[in-house]
Amino acid sequence: MPGLDAFSHVSLTVPDAERSAEFYNSVLGTETVFAGEHLVIVARGPVMIAFCDHPEIVGTTFDPARVGLDHVALQVSSRAELEAWETSLLAAGVTCSPIETSPFGSHLNLKDPDNIAIELFAPGRATPEPTQTGGWPS
Repeated sequence: MPGLDAFSHVSLTVPDAERSAEFYNSVLGTETVFAGEHLVIVARGPVMIAFCDHPEIVGTTFDPARVGLDHVALQVSSRAELEAWETSLLAAGVTCSPIETSPFGSHLNLKDPDNIAIELFAPGRATPEPTQTGGWPS
């Protein structure tokens, strides 16, 4: 089977691409790398996010219960980095969840102005209770 080398980008449909770009730039430290009619692209390092404000957009806010995107997850280097993000977000007045730990790592969740769920994720296995089959919990 042909390979896949990396995740390229995510493109989100939003009611106002400029407003979304401003939020991601100010809260997540991205910068605008392209702005055109109905499209703004922001990036930080290898992470690239496009915002499209289609003229025929349906609805005004995101709903993770609809078929399609559930959330966008961005990886950070460590639990300490995630804690620094939590401090930064709270200082900026952004509502976020407390840091949660799962068998796969630590998670911090927030929402953008269109209610799109964003997860900041620090990989690292916790020490879960082994299942009866000896595998990871599902």
